[in-house]
Amino acid sequence: MVARGRAMRAPTWHFHKQRLAKVRKRVYYVNVNENRKIYIADEVISLSEYIESTDDLDCYNCWCEKKTQEDYNSKFTDTFEEFSSQPINQRFLATIVNNVDDIPIGSIWVSPEGVEPDISLIIYKPYRGMGFESRALALGLKYWFEVLKMKFITAGCYPHDVVSMKILADCGFVRDQKNDSNEKHYLTGEDIIQYVYVKNDF
Repeated sequence: MVARGRAMRAPTWHFHKQRLAKVRKRVYYVNVNENRKIYIADEVISLSEYIESTDDLDCYNCWCEKKTQEDYNSKFTDTFEEFSSQPINQRFLATIVNNVDDIPIGSIWVSPEGVEPDISLIIYKPYRGMGFESRALALGLKYWFEVLKMKFITAGCYPHDVVSMKILADCGFVRDQKNDSNEKHYLTGEDIIQYVYVKNDF
């Protein structure tokens, strides 16, 4: 997925509607972590306050990975000092925390005010493929619609990213062809294709 704002772009995420239904039953809003504000959590992960002094390095290291840059059409050349000095202007930004050991495992955010609400998510390398992406997205959707009162939210990906397209469809996103972008992928030359999720059952 392609994010707008600070140097953050994110993968899309896989989960089935059945799993989302199960997660919904156990979602709760909490603020019990003495070190971070917790926006929303389930029994496995929390979407918690992003603390620059502790989270910037993990996020920076993720963006330095070649695979991350290729997935999200971003040639990332910033030094850590340059990255950490950029202002955060997303309308929502959270660190994804594993509740078992209180370890940050990624981040999730929505593009800044003034542009369409566009979602992005990254999971740090050691924790990928373990289902955290799907839980984070499920919690994010619930929070954005129930707490932030968003009416819709968008996501973009490139045509070669078949997995992401399937994931978005599984999550309830539908194609938004009229808003497809001509932002070319720097390796494949493909244009971004857009998806949208309109509030209905949250």
